[in-house]
This record gives sequence, C-alpha cells and structure tokens, in this order.
Amino acid sequence: MTDYLGIVGTINKECKILFVETFRLAPYKGHHNIYIFRIEGSSTALNRYDSEPVKVLKWFDKYWLFIEVKFIVEKSKIGQKLISVIHTNISISVYEGEDSDEIKTQLFRAEWDDFNNPNELHSQPHWHITSSQAVERTFEEYSNHFDNGDFVSLLEDHRTKLFDVKKIHFAMNGNWQGDQSHIHTIKSSEQVSKWLKGLLNHIRVELEK
Repeated sequence: MTDYLGIVGTINKECKILFVETFRLAPYKGHHNIYIFRIEGSSTALNRYDSEPVKVLKWFDKYWLFIEVKFIVEKSKIGQKLISVIHTNISISVYEGEDSDEIKTQLFRAEWDDFNNPNELHSQPHWHITSSQAVERTFEEYSNHFDNGDFVSLLEDHRTKLFDVKKIHFAMNGNWQGDQSHIHTIKSSEQVSKWLKGLLNHIRVELEK
C-alpha cells in the first residue's frame, strides 16, 4: 500500500495547476515499511537545517517549495489477526532565494501528521517558523571568519535566554471555539488536496503583499 487513500495521486492531479514548472510527487527511497514521495525539484535546499539536502521546485518569483508525503505501515497481531495501521506525514516547506543561490533559505514549514493517536499533544495540522535559523547561520559564518567565533558565544548566550519558537507546533486548524479537538485525522485524498491547495493559495497571497 504505497499510496494510502490515493493521496499522492490526487495531489499530483489537483495541484499541478498551481505551478508554472512541471509539478509531481515521485517515489523516493524508503524502508520496508516506509513509503516516501517527494516533489521533483530543480534546485537545492536544506530541510530543517540538520538533515540532508533536498530538491525544491520553483513556485513563483523568488519562492520555492519542498513537499514530502510519507506513509509508515505498522503491523501488529490481535489474536490470530494481523492488523496494519497507517501513519501519514505531510510536510510542506517554503523557501526564498534567487535562481543563482546554491542553497535556498527555509522560511517556514507546514505539517500534517496523522499518527492515529487521539491523545496526540501537537496540533494537526500545524506550522513551524524556521526563518531565524538562516539569520543565525549567517552571523555564525561571519563571526567564525572575522572574530574567531567571539560573536557566536554572545549569540549562544542570548539564545539560552529566549524560548526556541522552532519547537512550537503552531495550530493551523484548531476549532476550539466549536469545542473540537486540535487534532484532525486524515480521512480522504480529496481532504488533503483541498487543504494543500488552500494552504498554498493563502501563502501566496501573503507573500505577494
């Protein structure tokens, strides 16, 4: 079951109209029980800054996208019956950079992780704000080059006094006013594609202001 609920197929069909360049989520390397699909991009970026480089696709102007859909299949036995549970993880990252930039800058990330856990603490879907990492890295590179890292020590001291907002899962769809949970399960491919299209259209309106 590599494309649970047909999510990847529906995204490829419904979301290609949002891009000038050819848009497609293609199979990527996984494990025996992990199936990964990633956007086919034309430039390089760092996802989460501590992982391997990924390929990003030109979206519009100086903005780029990385999209990954991952399905994790967990099998367990209940009596003599073998049960499969699917965990779905969707990640969308927005980057900024010129065509000539070797590495694009990650601005923020939107994620929807369905762990089939009604007691999940983190809001689903949610935002992560990551743009500060690019600024920090620029200062670190400058400091290491010009003052042997003295400024980095001051920066690290300042970091310890502030809460790291990158750790927060900022709620995107928490319907607390309707007495509903902050957790939304993934029930259909259409639900996901509508969320993704609405999300990208809204982000673009904000970026073009």
